[in-house]
Amino acid sequence: MQDGWRNMQYARLRPRAAAKPLARLVAAATTHPVISRVVSPVVWLLSFVVSILLRTAFLTLPTVPLWYIYNYFNDYWLFYFPPDSGMFVPAWPEPRTQLVVLMATIPSWGLCMAVAVLLWSLVKYLFPWVMRRRRGGDYEMAIPMEDVHPNGRTPKAPRSRPAYCSLSFACFVVFLSMALSGVYMFETYENPLDYRYRPAVAAALKNPTRSGHHDGTKVFIGAMFTNNIDILPHWIKEFNKVIYYLGTDNVFVSIVESNSWDGTAEALDEWKGTLDAMGVAHLIRTRDQTVKRPGDMGGNNRIDFLAAERNLVLAPLVEKGGYDVVVFSNDVLIAAESVIELLQTKNGEWDMVCGLDLARWGMYDAWVLRDRLGNLVSSLWPYFMDDVGMQAAMDDEPVPVFACWNGIVAFRAEPLLPLALRTPGRLSTAPLASPLPDTHPAFPQPAALTPAQTPPLAFRSSAPRECFSSESFLLPYDLRRQFGLQRMYLNPRVINSYEWKYYVWYRYVTRHWLVAWWMRHFEKREWMMEARMVVGDPKRVWKWDGGECHPWF
Repeated sequence: MQDGWRNMQYARLRPRAAAKPLARLVAAATTHPVISRVVSPVVWLLSFVVSILLRTAFLTLPTVPLWYIYNYFNDYWLFYFPPDSGMFVPAWPEPRTQLVVLMATIPSWGLCMAVAVLLWSLVKYLFPWVMRRRRGGDYEMAIPMEDVHPNGRTPKAPRSRPAYCSLSFACFVVFLSMALSGVYMFETYENPLDYRYRPAVAAALKNPTRSGHHDGTKVFIGAMFTNNIDILPHWIKEFNKVIYYLGTDNVFVSIVESNSWDGTAEALDEWKGTLDAMGVAHLIRTRDQTVKRPGDMGGNNRIDFLAAERNLVLAPLVEKGGYDVVVFSNDVLIAAESVIELLQTKNGEWDMVCGLDLARWGMYDAWVLRDRLGNLVSSLWPYFMDDVGMQAAMDDEPVPVFACWNGIVAFRAEPLLPLALRTPGRLSTAPLASPLPDTHPAFPQPAALTPAQTPPLAFRSSAPRECFSSESFLLPYDLRRQFGLQRMYLNPRVINSYEWKYYVWYRYVTRHWLVAWWMRHFEKREWMMEARMVVGDPKRVWKWDGGECHPWF
């Protein structure tokens, strides 16, 4: 019986009529001596090429959608981050960006190929079944009579699984795994450290109370805005969440808006009504001209203007006191849980703590930021060149710094208050260990003067013999020199930015576990010294009491 099946012959009973002329033409072409010399090699070559393509189709055909999908995501990347948009190239290493493109490409390609393999397998299975169901097929099976069973029943041929079935199944599993890896990477796109306070914020929104869900700390929230309608709705939404978490009785909001023409003032006017409905104490100045903007915003003119604006924001605090902590925000994109993360840095054991603002050249506020030794930093991750700072930044832990601002900052309110409004015991009653340098505008001061007796601080510009610095640098500098407050940190988990595309890139993409793993293990840091962010001529960097000075002027 088995030998009969091996010798089974197939007979063509009804060849299609359309195939006869083609068969005659091919036969004539191959038998004619002249035409055969030309046609035969061509036919052989075409047959060889087609045979190779068919035999390697499972390898060559998938590269077509792979190439298309890769180029789609790469073009998408170049659309949002064009090379000629002023980005600092070292802050966007090619291997890192290509890794991100591949993280989107491979799962998408895997999904497409898994669907293709599934459809192809269905066709391979269904086509023979359909052909068997058709009447009068092109082929019929001729079975030797000796193999017919005596009872008249035709024996069934032993079935074996075709080789393509195993290959198709293996390919389907591989491609489906790629697609599912994309689902996993998408579901785990956020760093758990970045949203660990999100449940607490959600609970505060679900069950709002006037005392809040924090520890009862009184927080003064301040900010300045000018033409920020692009980010302001998000900022307001997130700070509403922060207020509910802290407690509406524990917050004062002070905003100064000036010189806007894009709807910023109108958005803040609307927020006034929201804060009134929430029962939050606030003073929001819109279209304010208390501080005149100078025509020339160069040099100390700009610093004097910004210092006066910031002092105007703090005016309600200085006049009445009553708050423990100041949260001062720039016009940045930031999440509510990041603000809570800022306040919870080191379990609240800090004198000043800053976020991390990021932009097209990496870390944004390099003019203000100094490492714990007072040295300049890099705009490239992990930003700090001293071992302690670098390791802390790589571990996502608070980094001790000499000074910072970086988009959003929290600091103790006591040094800004008049002596009569200060709470006893919050500032030291012992004289400072080191006297003020003679370059400081408050020099000289009595040797017995204590921080508790020191006049209140305010934002200011540089004195003539000081390094030309930002008002945002001079505040932490004065906190150190005049009040002896040394616990200052930058929290690398508090990501913020001034544009949406950079916020998404740094808040989600570069903090994705796979990208972060790549950065820690494969990106070199030996050349960071060459990428140290210097505002001015690097050869003219000099040191003063506040550390290394940017040679801007």
